[in-house]
Amino acid sequence: MKQSQQRAVLTQAIEAKVHRLDMSALVQLAVDLKVPLPETVAPPQRHRPAAPAHTGGPTGNVLVGKGIGRVLPATEGARRLDKVTEDDDATDWAESELVGAGEVVARLKVARATLDNWRKGNKVVALRKGVRNYVYPLRQFDRRAPISGLDRVTPMFSSAEEAWEWLVTPNRLTGGNAPVDELRAGKLDAVLSAAEGALDYA
Repeated sequence: MKQSQQRAVLTQAIEAKVHRLDMSALVQLAVDLKVPLPETVAPPQRHRPAAPAHTGGPTGNVLVGKGIGRVLPATEGARRLDKVTEDDDATDWAESELVGAGEVVARLKVARATLDNWRKGNKVVALRKGVRNYVYPLRQFDRRAPISGLDRVTPMFSSAEEAWEWLVTPNRLTGGNAPVDELRAGKLDAVLSAAEGALDYA
């Protein structure tokens, strides 16, 4: 390739590179090459970064952010949140009517002491409400008693809330059904196996 051709190829490559530069980099290149700048273009400001104050910790680079930006009024923030969120009743983790102890006793026609014994023996899921009160998901009862097997499953979880959320969430290990419904169908072994599998990834 002749020198004139090499020059043309090289010039094109440089021009292509220059065309991709943003304005700041283009101005800096002009300054470095001592090309006079048009009057409307300001020369780049050369700032020496201030040394960060040493706080006694490890030395190294300090990342500096741009701050939190403009603070929105509460009403505007709420409006923007409402715009990007939506209510989804399908994600209601309780998936059941929650009632107090008095109503459970009345509906099932059992003694209050019986309900208390079920709760203490993990035979029912009791969700704490306040300091001393509980509410009970009605979905866990079958006729006048708790579904059989709850006392084997619920102790596997760290809280009644966690256990109940798992029980009402459809699970591929229980055929896509909620484990509580599989318990109702008498499939305790399958539910226990699914609970153990869930805890393996906890």
